[in-house]
Amino acid sequence: MAKRARCDNCLKASSACICHTIKAINNVHRLHILQDPSEEKKAIGTARILKLSLKNVQLSVGELFNEQEFDLNNCYLLFPSDEAISATQCNKQFRLNDQSVFILLDGSWKKAYKLLMSNPFLQALPRVSIDADAKSNYRLRKSPRDDGLSTVEAGYYLLSQLEDDTDKFFPLLESFEYMIDYQISKMPADLYRRHYLDKTKD
Repeated sequence: MAKRARCDNCLKASSACICHTIKAINNVHRLHILQDPSEEKKAIGTARILKLSLKNVQLSVGELFNEQEFDLNNCYLLFPSDEAISATQCNKQFRLNDQSVFILLDGSWKKAYKLLMSNPFLQALPRVSIDADAKSNYRLRKSPRDDGLSTVEAGYYLLSQLEDDTDKFFPLLESFEYMIDYQISKMPADLYRRHYLDKTKD
């Protein structure tokens, strides 16, 4: 069976390509996305939107990462905890500069936690949290946490709050919405209702 044609840029099927929705954004603070290998080629993965859109971003795939490749004195981890500093307060709490790096873990909640536990240097980094004003619109995946967000949504809130500029980063959500709407449009309505829509009511 012949493989479906795929876009070499966004890595999605050609028919589902999102490249025309991508807008270049010059973010001040660098993002480094550590991606679990299981997410790399998923049709509804969202980390690629950040990679394609942002000027200052790095995407690394793996389960174990070399701490020598990180400036641990200028890195911050986006991950919930009681000690986490709100992104809106980061500029007051930390000495941020254009070399500051914010690390996002890309994977299911279980896989993201495994990345954290498998890389002790990540556990020692200052934690950052975000203030989300709405629940995730990731209608094709269900998080076990009420505050669970897709990676692109997390990146949107983080960068918007660090720079105090929601309009600048809104194109990230527009690309995300297009991707989700397209995937849903290709599903039989009953299938979507039974496997996704009804589950969101649990």
